[in-house]
Amino acid sequence: MSRAKAKTAARGYGAQHQRLRRRWAREVKEGLVNCARCGDVIYPYEAWDLGHVDGDKSRYAGPEHRHCNRQTATHKAKRRRRVQVAWVEPRRSTSRDW
Repeated sequence: MSRAKAKTAARGYGAQHQRLRRRWAREVKEGLVNCARCGDVIYPYEAWDLGHVDGDKSRYAGPEHRHCNRQTATHKAKRRRRVQVAWVEPRRSTSRDW
């Protein structure tokens, strides 16, 4: 059984988020907006997200390329996994310590 993706409001993006995104969409459609994360222009044909300020989901940074926005979440998850890995003593290549 496949699971349907939750609606926007159920994922935490309610009416305020949707209004703000619609407002930005006009300018993005005209190619007038730079990505809040990388600084490059977001072209009208590119997918984009309304990005949050890192560490504070209550504040918006502005439009971001979709890959810029979602890449940061991936990097955070990778950093967390790296920190959790315990140190493993390297194997010795000989039977004796010389």
